[in-house]
Amino acid sequence: MMRVPPALLLATTSLVLCSCGMMKRLVPPMPKLPKIGMPSLPSRNTVAKFVPGMSETDKVDSEDPDVPFTSRGTLGFGHTVRLEVYEGTRSPDRIYRGIVMVNTQGLLPLGDVGTARVGGLHLPKAADAIATVFRLAGRNTREITVQIISVENTPLLSLNGDIQEPEFIPIFDRMSVRQAVTVAGGRRAGSTSRGVYISRQGQRHFFTSLEGADRNWKPQAGDIITLSPDI
Repeated sequence: MMRVPPALLLATTSLVLCSCGMMKRLVPPMPKLPKIGMPSLPSRNTVAKFVPGMSETDKVDSEDPDVPFTSRGTLGFGHTVRLEVYEGTRSPDRIYRGIVMVNTQGLLPLGDVGTARVGGLHLPKAADAIATVFRLAGRNTREITVQIISVENTPLLSLNGDIQEPEFIPIFDRMSVRQAVTVAGGRRAGSTSRGVYISRQGQRHFFTSLEGADRNWKPQAGDIITLSPDI
């Protein structure tokens, strides 16, 4: 076995160490990424927290089943909906408030007003179907606002207008208006509008921007956020 001269071994070691030091200078260490906390989605029985004064549980009776629900899914038998309906915008009147369950025929009973066929519909279309029932029952032209507060104990708010697609999203603690809009995908591509309307208890409030809305508004279950398409 051939022995390596000490001088040659020392020179080789120095060269390797020098190369490692040069590589460290040429390739800086990867920066540490900040930890991003995910918002906590609402757990069961949190509706009362978001809407004080209402029953804590979305149940019509003891036989009301627990049915899996996702805000981007469709409604079906057993889904229990908590909602309020308002008529008019300047001085809105609440014309309905209740907790109702979709029956085996896909119908949502709305007291003396009638029933809305919501089985198989996503929430934005279901809200439209409910509004139509109240509009036809009243036989008038006053605007009808349907605020779906929760489904199966999941507090919700809705977004529409100048947005990628109308939808309902679960509301989480300390959610901001901007966060809600971001979850829904933001404004349509190319939009230059900034105005925001938010409806609560049938009344619409206007803000000139998302920043203004965030400073002055705390989202609540049932709110309707409408991104203005022209302001």
